[in-house]
Amino acid sequence: MKLTETLMRRAEEALTFDPREERRALLDRTAVAVADPDTLRRRIVQALGEGSDAAQVAIDRLVTGSDQLNVAYLERGMIAADAVARVEVRNGESSLVGSATGFMISPRLLVTNHHVLPTADDAAQSWVHFRSEFDALGRLLEACVFALEPSTFFYTDRDLDVSVVAVAEETPDRRQRVARFGWLRLASSADTILPGEWVTVVHHPAGKPKQVALRQNLLIKHDDRDLWYATETASGSSGAPLFNDSWQVVGLHRVGAPARDRDGRILTVDGQPWVDGGDESRIVWRAGVGTRTCAILHCLALTSGEHPLISELLAHADVDASESIVVPLAAGSDADGASTADTILDPLLRSAHTAAKSAGNGGPAHEANSAAEALTVTVPLRITVSQGDGAGREPALGVNVS
Repeated sequence: MKLTETLMRRAEEALTFDPREERRALLDRTAVAVADPDTLRRRIVQALGEGSDAAQVAIDRLVTGSDQLNVAYLERGMIAADAVARVEVRNGESSLVGSATGFMISPRLLVTNHHVLPTADDAAQSWVHFRSEFDALGRLLEACVFALEPSTFFYTDRDLDVSVVAVAEETPDRRQRVARFGWLRLASSADTILPGEWVTVVHHPAGKPKQVALRQNLLIKHDDRDLWYATETASGSSGAPLFNDSWQVVGLHRVGAPARDRDGRILTVDGQPWVDGGDESRIVWRAGVGTRTCAILHCLALTSGEHPLISELLAHADVDASESIVVPLAAGSDADGASTADTILDPLLRSAHTAAKSAGNGGPAHEANSAAEALTVTVPLRITVSQGDGAGREPALGVNVS
């Protein structure tokens, strides 16, 4: 979508710290180095959602800063990316006025930015394109195009820069159903990612075929509403989902604070001044900012909680939801919120903090690694991958599909 100078000025005004300094400091520390015990406990439980056997690699990433990922990360990413679409924004004369990114957050609802779809009328004229992407042989796939149905549901919030709209159940020719592309659960938890962890973006920059930014964006700051992520060469796309390394959605990309020359002009990757309304993927960003999923859910619950589609969305946002894409945040919680994983988390937390303090206080790196290598995690866990009506990509072997 075409960004405006006004939107970027708002982001710059909110940037009260130096993102490069924060990034440099965090690259030398593990994600758990500054986490309090309760936050660390919740984050580890979420990491266990990768699977009782596979989760050791996820724990190592938190405790030691390891960059190792199970190879299933790649297939889970493809499943998650299926729910991401290109938003084609048109006006009342059906003229194309811009492109952005959006993604399904329930079987019928898509989320993008307010500055992409500010009104129900804008949504009614616009379309969403799924699988606008290249295949493994470099061939452009034929996208599946769906209309939006703001008459069924539409919500927007300028301050959060969020719009949620219903998507038609079928393509105009009735050959494809939107359910085939699945959906990404918004987490009600505020602990799905910690400063020092990487943010993955799946997006359609400048309306181009679907792309993914891996190991580009490092989370440097967060509060109750916003996630700030820094990079040397970040490119963003309005309305894109932000993922942690377990492919849990942690936020909605909004905009960023751009780099400027001495004359105050926004710089592009080729060193030239950016033209207002130009290709945002060419901008050199100092930092990006996204809206946290928990903040989106909070506002939807307050304003539209009684709507059937929002009630369904909120039910799946429960921390122990049994069905999600790609993995649940946790499993095995009882009615009062106590997890069956608690019995293993106390010794795990002690070991994690020992490692984090050693690494964070300048202690020998091998001491932190030794503490992490001694960790053994065993937890009963059920993982369910929901893939619509089963007409989309086949899930990984061995995954229970509901």
